[in-house]
Amino acid sequence: MNNFWQKLNKPIIGLAPMDGVTDYPMRKIQTIISKPDVLYTEFISAEGFIRNPSAFEKTLYFDKGQRPVIAQIFGYTPKSFYESILQIINNDFDGIDLNMGCPARSVLGKGGGGALIGNYKLTEKIISESLNAIKKSKKNISLSVKTRIGIKEKITQEWITFLSSFPIAEITIHGRLLKNGHLGEVDWEEIAKAAEILKSKKIVCLGNGGIKSKKEAKEICQKYHLDGVLIGQAALGNPWVFKENYFPSKEEILEIILKHARFVEDFYEPKKFVTVYKHFGWYPKSFKNCKLLKIELMKTKNYKEVKKIVDKFSQF
Repeated sequence: MNNFWQKLNKPIIGLAPMDGVTDYPMRKIQTIISKPDVLYTEFISAEGFIRNPSAFEKTLYFDKGQRPVIAQIFGYTPKSFYESILQIINNDFDGIDLNMGCPARSVLGKGGGGALIGNYKLTEKIISESLNAIKKSKKNISLSVKTRIGIKEKITQEWITFLSSFPIAEITIHGRLLKNGHLGEVDWEEIAKAAEILKSKKIVCLGNGGIKSKKEAKEICQKYHLDGVLIGQAALGNPWVFKENYFPSKEEILEIILKHARFVEDFYEPKKFVTVYKHFGWYPKSFKNCKLLKIELMKTKNYKEVKKIVDKFSQF
């Protein structure tokens, strides 16, 4: 199994996978501004993929400029993981990541995502079937896991010890309990416990949760002896977060709004232009009339309309 993780310079600072956010246009914008050390697709339902693979064609798309790029999969049936990975792997991703930390109710309801934490029997079957699919495919690709420190109580020691018993290349630990979602303090001491266990098994360990800058990312990696971290929410509307101590001008932000609109229009069918709206809400910062800009952008239907609005606001 190819372990590209070991070849990356430390600390690794990557863009966390975010459903409905880290699609191809967003990753393209990110690589233009400041390329993270690793990127992920939006997560893919193993069961959903088996039912209708063509529905995930856009989700699985990437270009070589985004490498290393990882396909993240969630689900609850080992057979679906096996069958979906066997097909997804043909897209030549650098790695496959198993989501075992998502707090969304729609994912937890059937036992997927964060509901797998502490479910040792089902997790063992899912990981084993995922490894079997990689072996069957004869592709030289790594397997990783993204998880949390527990559901209602911290079980870092037992959980990470269990996960590290498999030939996994990398594990990312979100430092909040599943019940807290993305709110509250991140327990970096628990992540450090996981890092110590994983280091002894020569498994790369990344931390995740609440990191707001590249400077903070480096400091945390050094303090808690991590191989790296993933930045998520701080990158929303701020691809410059992967630059050190950099603050974009109003002109730069407006330019990126235009580019993002162009990429979305070129990549998706017209009715999918609405997928850029959330980014329009995140990009404008504290410059003059930014609230009005957001309102106007939310009314647009295509790149041409966005350009007209951006041109108007660039005069303020």
